[in-house]
Amino acid sequence: MALPGVATTADDARFCMPWAAAAHFENWGDSGIVVTSPLAETASTDVDDVSGGNHNDAQMGGAITQSVDGHDNSLPVCKAQRRLAQNREAARKSRMRKKAYIVELENSRSKLAHLEQELQRARQQGMFIASGRSGDHGGSTGGSLAFDLEYARWLDEHQHHMNDLRVALSAQIGDDDLGVLVDGVMLHYDEMFRLKGVATRTDVFHVLSGMWMSPAERFFMWLGGFRSSELLKVVARQVEPQLTEQQLVGICSLQQSLQQAEDALSQGMEALQQALGDTLAAAAPALGPSASAADSVTNYMGQMAVAMSKLATVENFLRQADLLRQQTLKQVHRILTTRQAARALLVVSDYFSRLRALSSLWLTRPTD
Repeated sequence: MALPGVATTADDARFCMPWAAAAHFENWGDSGIVVTSPLAETASTDVDDVSGGNHNDAQMGGAITQSVDGHDNSLPVCKAQRRLAQNREAARKSRMRKKAYIVELENSRSKLAHLEQELQRARQQGMFIASGRSGDHGGSTGGSLAFDLEYARWLDEHQHHMNDLRVALSAQIGDDDLGVLVDGVMLHYDEMFRLKGVATRTDVFHVLSGMWMSPAERFFMWLGGFRSSELLKVVARQVEPQLTEQQLVGICSLQQSLQQAEDALSQGMEALQQALGDTLAAAAPALGPSASAADSVTNYMGQMAVAMSKLATVENFLRQADLLRQQTLKQVHRILTTRQAARALLVVSDYFSRLRALSSLWLTRPTD
C-alpha cells in the first residue's frame, strides 16, 4: 500500500518499515490487515525462551502458524503427536501382554485345582486301602501305618512344591530363583527316600508290596518303587527337542547304565527267591521209618535259620533299588539345565498324578 507522495520500494512494502507505519498508524485499524514483522517474531521468540520454551503463548497471542518466509511452525506439534501415538501403542501392547499373562495364570490355576482334587481322591483311596489291609494279617505294624501317614504328608507337600515350580515357569523368573525351587524339590525327594529306608528296616514286605501306593502305581512298581529306566524314557520324550547333542549323549549313557543295574538287581532278586524256595523245601520233615521226630525238628530249625538269613538280604535289594532311583534324579539334574530340570520334575510329578487319577477312576467305576 503506497502512501501519497512517498515513493516506496518492494522491500519497504514487504517489511513495513517503522517510518511508514508511523505515518499512517491511524489507518491500520480500518484496513483489517494483520501485519507481521521480523522484529515482532524475534521478540516473541525471546520471551518464549525465558518462559521455558512454551510455544502456546505465541498461539494464544496471535495464532501465528506461518511465518513470512513460508516455513511451517507446526513441526513440534507433529512430533508431539507422534510421541503420543507411540505411547498409546506401547500401552496397548502392555495391556495385551498383561491380559495374556492373566489368562495363562487362570489356566494354570484351574489345572492345579484339578490336580489337587485328583491327589486328594487318590490319597483318601490309599488311606482306605491301608486301613482295610491292616486287619488282613497280623504282620502289619505301627511302623507300617506310620509310614503310610508320613508318605501321605510327603505327597501333599510335594504337590505344593510342584505348584510353586509350575507358577515360576509360567512367570519366567530368573534361573537363580528357579534353581532354588529345583533344589528344594530335590531335597524333598531325599526326604522321601529317607522315610522309605526307615520303613524298609521296620517292615520290608510292606514297602516291597507297595500297599502304600495307588493300584495303578503298583502295576508299574519294581522293587518297592518306580523303575528308573522307564521313568527316564518318560522324561526324555518331553525334553528331548530342547536337548543339545552333549545332553543327548549323557541321557543315552545314563539309560544304558540304568538298564544294566536294573537287570543285575532283578537277576539277584530272582536268585534269592529260588534259593529261598529251595531252603524252605529242604525244611520239610523227612518221611520214612528211619526218620525220628528229633531229627526232623533239628533239620526244620536249621533250614528256617538259613531262610531267615537269606530273607534279610531283601532289605539290601530294596535299599540298592532306592539308591538307584535317587541317583537317577541327581544325574538327570546334572545333565539338564535349570529350566529343563524344572520341566523334567513337573513331567515326573504329572505322570504319577495321572497314575493316581487312573486308580481313583478305576476303583470308583460302576461294577454292575
